[in-house]
Amino acid sequence: MKKIAAALLLSSVVAAPAFAADNGVYAGLTLGRSHTGTPSGTALTKSSDTVYGFLAGYQFDQNWGVEAAYGGAGKFATATNSGKADALSVVAIGTLPMSDTLSLYGKLGYASTKTSISGAGATGATRGAATYGLGLQYNVSPAVGIRFGWDRYGAAVNSGGIKNNFNASVVGVGAVVKF
Repeated sequence: MKKIAAALLLSSVVAAPAFAADNGVYAGLTLGRSHTGTPSGTALTKSSDTVYGFLAGYQFDQNWGVEAAYGGAGKFATATNSGKADALSVVAIGTLPMSDTLSLYGKLGYASTKTSISGAGATGATRGAATYGLGLQYNVSPAVGIRFGWDRYGAAVNSGGIKNNFNASVVGVGAVVKF
């Protein structure tokens, strides 16, 4: 999976100059607060934390684009272990302009979320699942936008040889820059 992720990111970096003439290429950073669901059979003592990430995308027109992102999907703890989840996602993004500076957006796509665990009784796992999100983008200028959004990811842990799925949500703020 790491090779696929590396190839995807590398191809987007290499292809970016070819698309830059259309002013549809953008990149950004995100900072947010996560909340993880409870994997079955566990009792969480901590289910939220500050997470960060980065993204790159291409806007085909004012309504449609694609976006790849990598970032934290949450940290959590139980009485016997602690863990964190990171997600790599590729989504289609639909944008609904409300004015010249404000837009609503929605995301739908696929994310591979890798969970790492330290402690006893469970091990990390990787889960591929649908991902989605909603948000607002305020364009400070034609080249810079500020995003406020919510994203949902699927994650998993292995406990006693059984893969336990759970969901993680991230509410955050981000900045995007068009090239």
